Amino acid sequence: MSFEVTFNGDIQYIKVFYSSEKTRAGKYYGDFYKKMDALASELKRLKQELDEDSEKAARIAKDAANKALSERFGSLRYIIDENHWDEDMVISKILNDRKADMLSLAQKTFNNEVLLEEDGAEEYQIHLDEGGIEVDGAGVESSIIEFFDSDDYYEFNEAKLERLEKLDWFIIWSRIEAGEFKTEDGPHEGNYSSKELKMKDGLLTFRGLPLVIPSNGTDIFSNELEIHFADETRASLEMSDA
Repeated sequence: MSFEVTFNGDIQYIKVFYSSEKTRAGKYYGDFYKKMDALASELKRLKQELDEDSEKAARIAKDAANKALSERFGSLRYIIDENHWDEDMVISKILNDRKADMLSLAQKTFNNEVLLEEDGAEEYQIHLDEGGIEVDGAGVESSIIEFFDSDDYYEFNEAKLERLEKLDWFIIWSRIEAGEFKTEDGPHEGNYSSKELKMKDGLLTFRGLPLVIPSNGTDIFSNELEIHFADETRASLEMSDA
C-alpha cells in the first residue's frame, strides 16, 4: 500500500549575497563585492564618528536653536522641549551618501539573472507556521505547531540572523510561496504515522525527507530584495530584468 504526504502551507525561499573569498574571486561579479566592501568600510568609519560626535553635535544644535529662538522672540519665550529632543535627530550626510552609493551600485548590478545564477550566494528555505499535513489529499490530525514552537526552529532562524548581522553588508532575497509540498521519490510505502514527521533545519520532514517539492505549482505571496547596511538600517531594491 502506498500513500503520499504533503505539507499544505507556505515556504520561504531565502538567498543571501555577501562578500566572501569565493564571491570576491568571481569572474563576473568579483569587482562588485570588492567595491561594496570599500564603501562599507568607509560607512563603518563614518558610523563610528557619528556615534562619538552625536551627543556633542546634538548639544550644539540645541543650544544654537535656543539662542536663535531667544534672539528672534525674546529671552526664554520659546525653548526646545527636552522631552521631544533626541540626539538621533543629528545624522551624518556623508554616511547617508555612502549608503546611497552602495544602494545605487547594488541596483545597477542586481537583476533577475544575477539573483538566479550567482553561485557564491547562500541559499536555504524554511517552512512557515501556517499550514497542515495531508495524506493523499485529505487532512489528518497531525499537530505541527509544536515543531514551529520548538527551540530548534527558533534557534535555527536566530543563528542565521545573528551571523548575518555581524557582516558589514549583505543583500537578501526573500520569496514566500504557498502550495502543496511533497518529498522527493514520490509516494511512500506502508502506513502513515505522525511519529515520522520531524523538523530539521527549519523544514518539516517525513521519513527524513523534507516536504519541499511542489505538487501542483505554487502561488507567490511576497518577493522582496533588500540591502542591509552596517549601521543596522536597510533599503529595498527593485528587481529588474537582465
